[in-house]
Parts: sequence; C-alpha cells; structure tokens
Amino acid sequence: MSHISNKKIDLAISNVTKQYIYQNQLFTAVDNVSLEVPKGSFCSILGPSGCGKTTLLRMIAGFIQPDQGDILIDGKSMLQVAPNVRPVNMIFQHLALFPMMTVGENVAYGLERRSVKRVEIKQKVADMLRRVGLPDASDKRIDQLSGGQKQRVAIARSLILDPTLLLLDEPLGALDLKLREHMKLELKQLQAEIGTTFIYITHDQSEALVMSDFVGVMNKGKFEQLGSPQDLYYRPQTAFVAGFVGNSNQLSGQVANVNDKFLEIKVGENTVIRSANVQKMNAGVSAALFIRPENIAMSMRPPTDMVSDNQLEGNIGTILFDGANSSVEVKIINTELSVKVAMPHTGLSTAFQPGAQVYLSFNAEHVHAFAIDVTQHGKH
Repeated sequence: MSHISNKKIDLAISNVTKQYIYQNQLFTAVDNVSLEVPKGSFCSILGPSGCGKTTLLRMIAGFIQPDQGDILIDGKSMLQVAPNVRPVNMIFQHLALFPMMTVGENVAYGLERRSVKRVEIKQKVADMLRRVGLPDASDKRIDQLSGGQKQRVAIARSLILDPTLLLLDEPLGALDLKLREHMKLELKQLQAEIGTTFIYITHDQSEALVMSDFVGVMNKGKFEQLGSPQDLYYRPQTAFVAGFVGNSNQLSGQVANVNDKFLEIKVGENTVIRSANVQKMNAGVSAALFIRPENIAMSMRPPTDMVSDNQLEGNIGTILFDGANSSVEVKIINTELSVKVAMPHTGLSTAFQPGAQVYLSFNAEHVHAFAIDVTQHGKH
C-alpha cells in the first residue's frame, strides 16, 4: 500500500515485518507493511495503542532491526546503518532538552558534536531560531520557556542537522489541551515553511487530520488505509477506519435487499436503512453501518419531500452541549436504536428539548456499510 506521487521519495518501507516473543508466544508487531513518503510531506501514522506504529518508527530510526523487508531513506537501504549515522532525527514526547544549557547551546549541540566551526554554528543557530519563531531566545534558560517554546527548541535542535526525515513520537501528548491545539497549527506551518519530511506518530486522530498531507491508519500491525485526511474521513475503506477516524453512529444489521444503487439493511425489528452499494455485499450478509452525526438532518416537522434516501422518526433523549460541537441523542421510535445527531446551528436549536418529537433524514451515500466477518467478530 503506497502513496503515489511524482515527487522524490524520502522514505520507502518495503514489506517490513517485526516479531517478538511475548509470554512464550510469537507476536507480530509489524506485519508486512509497505509505505512511500514523498519529499516534503507531513505523514502521520495513526492508530490505537499497541497497533505497531512506535515499533515502525523505531525501525525507521534504527533502534530496532526489521526481521524482514527493507527501509530506504533518500533511496539508500538503512538495514546495516547505525542510528547515529542515519539522516534522521527524532523528537520524543519528553523533549530531552538539556536544562543546564541555554536555548542557543541546546540548538548548537549537534553541530558541535560534528566539529562544525564556531562562526558557522553561531550563524546557523541564529537562522534556525528565527525560522522557528524564537529569534531572541538564544540566551534564555530552558526553564524560562513555555511548553510551546520548548517544543520549538526541540524541533530547531533536530532540524539544524538537516535530516532527510524528522521523526516525531507523540510529541504533543504531554501538553495541555489549549496548547496542543495551538501547537498543531504551529507544527503544520513550520513543516510547510521548512520543507523537511515529517513522520508523525499519534493515536490522536484530530492531530493526524489537522496536520497531515496523508495518513496511514494502522491496526494490528498492518495499514488499514493510506490516504489524505479527506479520504479517510469521507471514504473509509474498512470498518476499522470508519469507526476510528472521526465520530460515527455505529449500527449493525443484515442486508435484506440489494440493487445497483442501494443496499437495504434491516436494523432492529422494523427499521430499514439504505446505504450506497459501494462494497458490493449480498443479501443475508451481516453488516456494520457508520453514519456521521453531521450528515443527519433533524427537523421538528415531517419532511414534505422524499428527496433523502433514509427517513426516521424519534424523540430527543440526552442533549450533549459543547458549543459549536453540540449534539443530541435521538431514540428511534418502536426500536431499541438511538443515534447521535449534530445540533443545527440556527436559532431553532432551543426548540430541541428532551422528549421532543423529531424527524431525521440522511442520504445513502453517507451510510458506510461493511460486511461483518461473523467468525472474527465473535473473538473481540
């Protein structure tokens, strides 16, 4: 599974596998994965804890050797190349800045280790601090900096060595929510300005969607899907991606009828939901359905037209107020089903009170349906 581009490829992972013995059992952490990252990209590897993303990053860095496959950086195989010789730098969640050194000394550290001339070091440090937005911070102590400034110093210290790849392992995880939101934008702008290829590991889908050119979604050691944030959100290829990326209502049912346009899926005793027939399932198959809250229109009056493919009637249950992200839970009448619906941003929102009768409508193209492997499904 690779990302197609006409650009030069900075990182090519080819059929890489890594296994461990854990409690006397063979465990596959990374399972025959391939990936291409074009020069100048912001690539995120997104997945839950234990999916293999950090193992993959550590193999790129050279801390772990793959059992099979190859890793090429800038077109050269890294299999026999020590971590400290690879054209990569890594930033961890705990930034590992030297507290006894000034900002300038921290940024200069790698160049001094390489015995670069002092005049050149001074010029490069000043230039790099200017590029990360800290032009006057050279003489400051690390403990005088905010969390966001420390982040930028760590990036400057890594980028000054001009690596082909900058590897970032959940670097925003230790920051508070407000600062994390701010740093997402900063990192995205910084990467765009500097142009170094970023490989970013995260379990936070918001980070991956906001910052990345493209994202690899990992699950159980494999890539489930690789694509732009828009691809993953609007065109998920697997049930895992549909459920993991963004918020979705997840329902299950059985395919009752199939035609060229729709799958008609029976959920509950007497409710049928139409999904666009993308996955080509047969009647009788068990299916998982995913519908995003913002794709469901909600009204106090019955719709007069029959434009939408799906229409349901229900009563408002819980209201989840979160400003612009507010939503309501709607219990569908005569069923055990309830769905989450985004609160409309109109003056009418005050009319949506618990117990109120509402009418829901949504199109088949917004219902992502995937066949459930019943044998597998019972094991989770």
